[in-house]
Amino acid sequence: MKRIEIIIPHRELKEAHEILKHVNTGGMSYYTIEGSGRIKADPIFIGRGTMQAQPEYIPRTKIEVVVKDDQVEDLISKITDTLGKDLGGKIFVVDVPIAVDIRTKMRGDAAI
Repeated sequence: MKRIEIIIPHRELKEAHEILKHVNTGGMSYYTIEGSGRIKADPIFIGRGTMQAQPEYIPRTKIEVVVKDDQVEDLISKITDTLGKDLGGKIFVVDVPIAVDIRTKMRGDAAI
């Protein structure tokens, strides 16, 4: 099993969710994060629009999903083909050695 972390702009959440449903992942979690990287934030206007400020951090959405090993490459290719046109973002893949469903006590792939 692998945990896939996808960091994208907020406006792409709905499209990313559709991709995850299409690849048949069991579910997903998402939350709002802020960070800095190679892409810099656009200046914002403050003080009745007369002054500009440069934000240090850019707001993003982080999606986490746990999938079977054979779904990883398909999911990555669909995300990069669909969302990778003009957006900044990252995909991280992490091994998940154990997964347990608390209610059913199932383990491994059956838990996801």
